[in-house]
Amino acid sequence: MLVRPAEESFAKGIAALQQRRGIEALALFEAAIVIERRQGVERPQARYLSFYGLCLGLEAKRLAEGIRFCRDALALEFFNPDLCWNLGRLLVHAGERSEGYATFQKGLGLQTKHPGILRELQRMGTRRHPPVQFLARNNPLNMILGRLMHAGAARDGERRTGR
Repeated sequence: MLVRPAEESFAKGIAALQQRRGIEALALFEAAIVIERRQGVERPQARYLSFYGLCLGLEAKRLAEGIRFCRDALALEFFNPDLCWNLGRLLVHAGERSEGYATFQKGLGLQTKHPGILRELQRMGTRRHPPVQFLARNNPLNMILGRLMHAGAARDGERRTGR
């Protein structure tokens, strides 16, 4: 059941988020949840929870709580790629890159050309293959060789640019 004032607050929150007014968006998403609760809605819209969680984590620096809201939202609507996008962004922000990447991949499985997810994956970049591919990435030999190769590539770049 959609509650018109809650929908209006949510829409204003999305607009504020797009205009990089995160604190305002946080308040508007929270208001959408509260308005629904006052109208007797048992379970808030999953997108309200997800965007509230996103802003809670990024703007209020309450990452664990924001991630929990986003996970709850995704549990309600596992088929919504926007919810995967929000959870993935928070996970990456929290340093959980591997889980964030997996969440983005899940979202792309739902909508292959989701612009937000594609943008986040591009921002994350791609990893090179480990130097010794038959060993695990976290094998000490791969880690040492990778650091040496990375340092060597950085020095080569300095020589070419004249820095």
